[in-house]
Parts: sequence; C-alpha cells; structure tokens
Amino acid sequence: PRDWEYFKFVFRSSLFGIVTLVDHLYGVHLQVSNIFTMAMREQLSKDTPLRRFLVPFTYGTIAINDAARVTLVTPDSWVPRAYPFDEEGLQLAWANAYRHLPGGVELKVELTERAFLQTIFDRKAYIDIRIESGVDTQYYKQALEYWLMLRAFVKGTFDVYYPTAADQQRFVEDAETEHFLLQAMGGIQATSDVLVIGDESLPHAWESFAPAEKYKMVVDAITRFIDVVTTGHEQVGKVQAYAQDASFASFSWAASLRPRWAGGTGEGVLAAPKEVATGQALIMALTSTPMPDLVAAAGGEQDWSKIFWAADGEQRAQLDEVYVQFQDRLRAFSAKCQEVNEDALAAFESGQQNVAGKPLVNFGLWSHDPQYLETSVSI
Repeated sequence: PRDWEYFKFVFRSSLFGIVTLVDHLYGVHLQVSNIFTMAMREQLSKDTPLRRFLVPFTYGTIAINDAARVTLVTPDSWVPRAYPFDEEGLQLAWANAYRHLPGGVELKVELTERAFLQTIFDRKAYIDIRIESGVDTQYYKQALEYWLMLRAFVKGTFDVYYPTAADQQRFVEDAETEHFLLQAMGGIQATSDVLVIGDESLPHAWESFAPAEKYKMVVDAITRFIDVVTTGHEQVGKVQAYAQDASFASFSWAASLRPRWAGGTGEGVLAAPKEVATGQALIMALTSTPMPDLVAAAGGEQDWSKIFWAADGEQRAQLDEVYVQFQDRLRAFSAKCQEVNEDALAAFESGQQNVAGKPLVNFGLWSHDPQYLETSVSI
C-alpha cells in the first residue's frame, strides 16, 4: 500500500537525518572528538606519555572538524540547505541536540551525583544498566566486548608507565593530567549539561575522589574517547550506503508526498527532490576521508604504537607486548563479528521462521568489526 511505503520512507529518512545531525555531527565531531583533542593540545606537554598515547586517536581531528564546520554546520552550507529547517529551526535543532544523545547522559536523573561522575565514561557500567533494563541486543553484546578489549589495552599501557599505586597517584594528581581531564569534563558539561554536582564546582567534585578512583576515571575517560572516535563514529557516521539512493532515505522531501488525509496528494515518487538528492550526493562525496586503520600489525608500516613514549628499551618492549595482545584480540573479535553476520545470513537463506511464523530476518552488524575501524574520526 502507498501509505505503508510512505511511512517506511519517512521513518528511514527521519532516523537518517536525526542521527546525522545529533549523533554524528554534534555528538562525535563537535563534542567528544573536538573537546578531548582541544584538552590534549592545550593542557598536555608534547612528550608526556598521555599526549603521545592520544596522538593516533586525534590524528587529523582538527582539520576534519574544521571541514565539517565549514561544509556541514555553518549557515547556508550543505546540511542546512538539505534539511527542511529554516534558520530559526536549525538553531533550535542544534540547541537541543544534546538532549537526544544516548550513551550515559540520560542516567543523570537515575544516579547519585558521585555515582554519575564515576559512570559517565564507564561504558561497561552503562551497558550493564541497559541490559538489566531488558535492552539485551547483539549491538550491546558486541559493544561490551569491544569496550572490555579496548579498556584492557588502555589500562595495560598506562600500567606500564605507572606500575605502582604511588606512581598512579602521582599521575592523576599531576597538574597536566588534572587540567586535561577537568577541561574535557568541563567541555562535555558545557555542551551537554550532563553533570549534576549541585553547588560544588567540577574541580571540587574531582578532589573528593581517592587516587585509585581517579586513576580508574582517567582510564575510563580515555577509553570512552577512543571508543567514540572508533566504533562510535563507525556506527553513526558511515552512512554513505544509505544516502546513495535518494528513494531509500532523504534529509527532506516534498509535502505533497503525504497521504491525502495528511494534507498531501498521495502521489509522486517517494524520493528526495533533485536539489536535496544532489546535496546528499555531494555530502557523501566529502566523507570517508581515510584515516589510519585500527588493526595494524606490530612492527609494520601502519603500526601506530611506534609514536608512544618510552623511557628505555625495556619499557618499549613492555608497551609492544601490550600492543601485540591488543591487535591479536582485535583480529579474534573481528572473526567473531564475521561469524555472527554469516549466521544471520544463513538463518534467512535457510527459511527459518520467528515465533510469529514469519521469515526470520536478523540483519548483520558491522559497526564493531575491527577490520572496518579507524583510529580517528573522518567526516
């Protein structure tokens, strides 16, 4: 039926538009990647272990986000021209984008202030809460496995630099580390209003934690940043396949396509107008700027761990061991992701049915497969 086809087109297009504006442009580019990169550049000395560790995950971010600002955000650029908002509507959309970001922000009304500060960057704690609430999906299962693997890599690396509790205390109480994390958290607060700390200032709240708690929070914050710019960007930013067909999803469409009972004519091709379709094509042509691959053999040309700071040969060997273990886990996880997708396809092709007696359709999931991930954001 025409109405059903229209509803499906509107749903796909609305989801495409919301995710592009809110999750991709605002959440990944303008917020997380931008804020952490600025904090790194402004607060960390160039040869500190933390800054050297962050370099692969911030590679090209300043240029990429500047290009996104010029071509996708500023008035009369490509996205404003393609979306169905006037100037005031677009400003309202940007002003309210943070209210629709998932991933932990919504927990600020469910947790105590102290618990929220400890949870906002802890992806495992967030996923556990979602699974306990009944949202137990393949996406969250893969997200949790990827997080645990990524966090083990981050913690393993910093445990090499700071092996004892005393070393870790010096690290988290170092002025540069504190200023880096507080600037990053302050930036998230300024762009999301996520922190509920009453009359306390952010620095005062930070000082209330014990050194071991601070070390965990620093590791979680770094891990969450990497999580967002790798698999997070893959999930919400790699939309080229959806935008290629203007009849599959469109940033906007003619009001006349609505059913008659909704004020339209109920006629016409369910697709973007020519101007919008051309704009989508131009936007997608701008995307996919190649960045370093996350999966990169140790010692190879693409080995991005070579930039990590090391005091001597012994420490370099320890860092290499952590990196090799991480790469091995990435490849094993990639094989597991491929197996899940192959099983989903096989179930469909074999004619399996769901509980309602209809063909089982279990679509594949590629957003966490390390073979497709890059170390830093592209447009």
